[in-house]
Amino acid sequence: MGYLFKATSINVARAIYAINWFDIAPGLTYISKDLGLKLIQLGIATSFFYVGLAAFQMIGGALASRMGAKKVAFIGLLLLGLGGIFSGLSLSLPDLVAARFIAGSGSALFFSPGLSILRDISPPESYGLQVGIYNGAFSLGGGIGAFGWVFLDKAVGWQMGLIIGGLLVIAISIENFIVLRGSREEKVERSGFGRKMLSIVRNKFLWILSIATIISTFAETIGGQFLVYYGENFLGMTASQSGFVDGVFLTIGFAGGLLGGHFLSNVRRRRRFSYIVLIVIGISFMLIPLGRNFVALTVLAGVAGFSVVSGFSILYVLAVPYVKDKGMVPFALSFVNFIGIAIGSVSPIAFTLFTDRIGYAYGWVILGAVGMALIPLLFFVKET
Repeated sequence: MGYLFKATSINVARAIYAINWFDIAPGLTYISKDLGLKLIQLGIATSFFYVGLAAFQMIGGALASRMGAKKVAFIGLLLLGLGGIFSGLSLSLPDLVAARFIAGSGSALFFSPGLSILRDISPPESYGLQVGIYNGAFSLGGGIGAFGWVFLDKAVGWQMGLIIGGLLVIAISIENFIVLRGSREEKVERSGFGRKMLSIVRNKFLWILSIATIISTFAETIGGQFLVYYGENFLGMTASQSGFVDGVFLTIGFAGGLLGGHFLSNVRRRRRFSYIVLIVIGISFMLIPLGRNFVALTVLAGVAGFSVVSGFSILYVLAVPYVKDKGMVPFALSFVNFIGIAIGSVSPIAFTLFTDRIGYAYGWVILGAVGMALIPLLFFVKET
């Protein structure tokens, strides 16, 4: 099988993986009622997905560098699927918190191995574009989860909706395992492995890249998880309208990922493109509270969603040249993602706290302003 078929298989898995991130968003209102949860408790439950994601990022990258990316990606998809199923079976806040943590842990084990597999099977000149497609597929799947599950939850209930999402990701994990058999992959010898990990962790430019692009994490986390709840409970929209807004925010990122991958493949345009994209993300995110009706909110969410995928692609493409040993790429990618997720994992709690205590506009504005203030750190990143 050619690399395009295998790359497509990975990207389809990435889309179904994303469904299981955001299929909970349309159900938050139902979960709140059925389990008797307040807004801040919903923030805690959704945050624990990102806690699991952050906790296992570097573990997943280290295992992939030593064991091979294919095995770790397969295990990660299985765990994510089980976490989705357990989420649907939850009967209380502790159940839901534990299930979201498992789902987040599995997600962490798939992310950087999936990118590493794409690097191993793709020609070098195609890697930037494949990263854009990989991130765009995430947005496409996330949009399906956020919008499609509005109707699925109405038809079968939020519990069965989450279970279906989990079953889908288990099915695609088996398909990936079959399709990728025999594909070459880089591994790192045991000798000197700890030293190589330490050199990546101590690389200041990887830290700067991760922090400078944090607005992408804020926008994706808050927009993807809370646009449905925000539209329904603060703007009085119907479930289908607010689900559509969230679906646009996530799905349009597929086109943004393709465009971003194209520009990031051109080294001369890369730096200027990075600044423009991150600034657009920050401004559009901060303006979301001004979208007081369905049309205005859809437009603002669409602009933010179109840009946010390129924001992540910037991080993943610019980080790779700093890795001298290509077998360490999975660990390096997991490390930069860990930094972003570790910071971003508290954003749902911060957002719901600001919204609950100050007002519904302040969560968007404060987090957006913090992310915007960190963009100039890119000036301190050397070209490689």
